[in-house]
Amino acid sequence: MRLERLRLKDFRNHEQTDVSFPPGIIVLTGPNGAGKSNLLEAIHYLSYLRSFRAGQDREVVRFGTPFAAVEAKLLDDAGRPFEARLVLKGGQRYVRLNGSDVTKFQDFIGRLASQFFYPGELALLTGDPGLRREVLDLELLRLKPALAPVYKQYHSALLQRNKTLKLIHPAPGQRRRDSGLDKALAAFTQQLVSAGTQIMRERRGLVGVVDGHFSPLYESLAPPGGEKVSLRYLSSVELSPDDQVAAHYAQRLAAAADKESTLRYTTVGPHRDDLGFILNDSYDLRRYGSQGQMRSAVLAFRLALCELSRLRLSDDPILLLDDALSEMDDERKKRLLKLCRSRSQVFISSASQREVELIAPLASAVYSVEQGQVRLVKG
Repeated sequence: MRLERLRLKDFRNHEQTDVSFPPGIIVLTGPNGAGKSNLLEAIHYLSYLRSFRAGQDREVVRFGTPFAAVEAKLLDDAGRPFEARLVLKGGQRYVRLNGSDVTKFQDFIGRLASQFFYPGELALLTGDPGLRREVLDLELLRLKPALAPVYKQYHSALLQRNKTLKLIHPAPGQRRRDSGLDKALAAFTQQLVSAGTQIMRERRGLVGVVDGHFSPLYESLAPPGGEKVSLRYLSSVELSPDDQVAAHYAQRLAAAADKESTLRYTTVGPHRDDLGFILNDSYDLRRYGSQGQMRSAVLAFRLALCELSRLRLSDDPILLLDDALSEMDDERKKRLLKLCRSRSQVFISSASQREVELIAPLASAVYSVEQGQVRLVKG
């Protein structure tokens, strides 16, 4: 995947930006607050139709203007050109792909493939499990768009099951005798097990494949002979043997009935599972890892997802690294840059002139960003 041209209108502090990019490593330099991260955020928006930092779309629309627009010309890894356009206006998103309107998320996700790291990305490892589940599910939908109805069925069944639990148990520990509600709960439970089993099996398989890339990539970033980190899918449901997962899931739900009568919501299933980063096969990296180890783990995870996409979809995602090198020692920086050289296109932002001087010899282009203005200084 390669971004050839990006045009921004009233996106954050970019009033009018129109810039072309070569393949390879691209450096964005300039003072903090100049608009480097905003440019990368715009690319991320075109990948996922959401911001990595804004809670609401209107936050990215330049103050006092009616809308923001992001347009891109791209080449996929087969050399085929395509165009994408996103307009954010009045709390709505309007998306076009090659001139045609797109109304379904699954019809757009994955067309502009990118992986992103920014300073707050450590929350992927240290934050709520929902963040890690979301990343896994987005990757699965990119790899297998046909799973979209399965996720829809699961979330619908979960919503209806939780509503039914509240009707059956009007207060914690109380129970309303109603055969109709009991039948409804059984039906929603069956739907939940059917869709949830498929999601858990797909996630488990994905984590196993990603770990095959992640572990050696982490070792490449870590000092020689250093620690090892691996990935593990964590579920309260026994996920083997494969043909017994549904039965195990149903059993766990049945065993949770007393607990659910008190809490009045579903406590078991893929919406409660997690992705574990395991240090030296035994320890939770979130609890026992250093900042440097956790930073390397998240970077290795993003690189592993790039590798998975390249192998499974013949599509090497654009890698966006926002201030990724700032808290690394020089040797770790060099190891990361060595890994970046094998990617089709990598954007690296930095406010440090020393870091820019380290990256510049490997870069195909260097751009200066100041007050939302982008200027080519090398390339």
